[in-house]
Amino acid sequence: MAATDDVRLRFDHVSIAVKSIDRAYEFFAKYFPIKLRSAKSIDEQVSGSFYWQDFHLGGFVVELIEDPPGKPGFVTNFIERHGEGMHHLSIETDGLDALVANLKAGGVRVVDEQNYESGSATAFISPRSAFGALIQFWHTQNWEQAHPKPAPDSLAHFDHVSLAVKDIAAAYNFFTRYFPGTKTHEIHISNSEGNFSLGHLEVAGFKLEFIQSPPHKTDNDFVGKFIARYGEGMHHVSIDLKNFDETREKLKRDGVRVVDEKRNWRGERQYFISPQSAFGVLIQVWDGLN
Repeated sequence: MAATDDVRLRFDHVSIAVKSIDRAYEFFAKYFPIKLRSAKSIDEQVSGSFYWQDFHLGGFVVELIEDPPGKPGFVTNFIERHGEGMHHLSIETDGLDALVANLKAGGVRVVDEQNYESGSATAFISPRSAFGALIQFWHTQNWEQAHPKPAPDSLAHFDHVSLAVKDIAAAYNFFTRYFPGTKTHEIHISNSEGNFSLGHLEVAGFKLEFIQSPPHKTDNDFVGKFIARYGEGMHHVSIDLKNFDETREKLKRDGVRVVDEKRNWRGERQYFISPQSAFGVLIQVWDGLN
């Protein structure tokens, strides 16, 4: 049985593990048009207690997580191994039991299953089974009562999360087998520099990009270098920003590291905010809303 037969899924957020939620939130609020969704709160899961806070950015939700002061837990363990950065992707579902059973029947490693008195429940696909990505499922009893979203402001659009993988075709097969995934971009070599291959899937209402080394040798195989250092997993987020130039200059004035300013083969402008300046997250910014 395919997960799409009876189970509904919708992407909710990408989660970032940080040492300080307050500092990370201040950074995003300073340079991006964000809107707070949930104030800083403490929560308890199988893996332990942690603080979290989330916000809307360009039609999508970003969550920040940290351990309580003086109580190192799974967030600290993650940061000690990988550094600050993207921790997991979270998807809501109205049929967690059927979804988990389907995953397990296919040999997918499911971890940290937990039920709550409220009727909610959660489970994670291990990164070992999902090309380095930790994927969380939240069971919601009131599916029709989705979290309210702020009205579009035409200032930003959160376009996608990109995963660096060794084999895009294999990743496609996995996600389309267990998720309501639709190919929106066939696998092809980058038109701009030819130094990586890419493809896009729409998964549970959100775009995932997959990147891999090209089939030929290249001097700038950044995907291969990333995987050699960190393993497969989440590589960057991509945001279209109306105040493209203004934000870039503000970042530079404040000493934030901006890299790889360029135009693609269509003439569209982009730059990246280095993960060294953005709590371990590589942020691709496009001049895409003018």
